[in-house]
Amino acid sequence: MHYYPSPAKINRMLRVIRREANGYHYLQTIFQFTDLYDEIGYQITEQPEITFLYSHSSFPKEEDLIYRAIMALKKATHCQKGVVIDLIKNLPMGAGIGGGSSNAATTLIVLNRLWELNLSMAKLIEIGSQLGADVPIFIYGKSAWGEGIGEKLTPLSLPEEHFLMINPGIHISTKVIFESPFLPRDSTLMSEYYFDQSRAINDCLPAIYHHYPKMEQIVEQLTALDLDPYITGTGSCLYIKAPMGGEADTEKYQKLKELATQSAWQLLPFQSRNLSPLYSVAPQLMPD
Repeated sequence: MHYYPSPAKINRMLRVIRREANGYHYLQTIFQFTDLYDEIGYQITEQPEITFLYSHSSFPKEEDLIYRAIMALKKATHCQKGVVIDLIKNLPMGAGIGGGSSNAATTLIVLNRLWELNLSMAKLIEIGSQLGADVPIFIYGKSAWGEGIGEKLTPLSLPEEHFLMINPGIHISTKVIFESPFLPRDSTLMSEYYFDQSRAINDCLPAIYHHYPKMEQIVEQLTALDLDPYITGTGSCLYIKAPMGGEADTEKYQKLKELATQSAWQLLPFQSRNLSPLYSVAPQLMPD
């Protein structure tokens, strides 16, 4: 069995332009990958059975995005092969870093090659978009400006920087945030595709703070340490620039570590990436 990385993403910007008649939201966002990832193992079989080596005790198999991705791929191609699949879950769930969507995308990409389906990237994105709004960016595999519900992707080169992710262990429902009356839905459409710190906006904050008030308290605590936190996606993970090693940074970082210990937060150093780690280690998987 060979294992492949299923990476996390961060949103550098997330703006809600409007709510469409079909209930979906028109977004503008900037995606960048990280070097944090789950690991998924695949072993192909000639029989059609799907066998999981990991447990579904905490959530039903039907809600597992890996299972749903396999079913969607079989439906689209009528493939009769099977797979034995394993998952080493390193990424937190419900944290705004796309772990489940990444798992689905990695599964579509890897099985497209191992099952010899030869589907194009456009076709995989079409299948993936039915599974979740973040799945297409993980198939696309490059930092991008995203529009619509996340399916309109334009490549964007961003600085690859060192950050510190803060996982407070709060599970946030994306559905709750996007159905919230506290979510602004009237941001002005941006026409120029670039990122600088002035665009580090997250329109989801009012809804996040209303439904998960602990998140506002966490942001206030980090802001008081002059750490300039940013909540990625609908949360709950936040990230800050990694300390540069100066005396002031060292003092701030020490205070952060003390706060994290008191609050049972997980601190995860990472580097942002413009190419998905999946395609970095296995470029042959990138579909045409």
